[in-house]
Amino acid sequence: MPDSESIYPSKVDAWLAILLITVPLLVIGLGIYLGDLTAMILIPTGLLMALGFAAIAIPCRYTLTEKHLTIQCGILREIIQLQNIRDAVPSSDPLSAPALSLQRVKIKLGNGFRLISPRDRERFIREIKQKIGNI
Repeated sequence: MPDSESIYPSKVDAWLAILLITVPLLVIGLGIYLGDLTAMILIPTGLLMALGFAAIAIPCRYTLTEKHLTIQCGILREIIQLQNIRDAVPSSDPLSAPALSLQRVKIKLGNGFRLISPRDRERFIREIKQKIGNI
């Protein structure tokens, strides 16, 4: 019987979404406005920025199974065995993390921690605590 899994998409803060969308658009717009040689630099730079942001942010989700937590943010993916998780608590730590919101969950591990931002933070914490309690 395959593991049951719960998928939690990341919560997305509006300010971050606006930043990730407008910065490349401003660079492209500036290239179009200035034209000539500048456009040949700024337009591709803006497009590369947009592709880079998308590559590291889409999709951003967290998958819980009976045995592990998979953290995926774009092309970055980490699998953490539930047996290595000590606790999960609410956090608003601003450290860099595979999270698109500052409303986060701190996953405490035997050797460090991970910060994530599931949209339904309270349900995620309840479910992961229940799963690690069954190990």
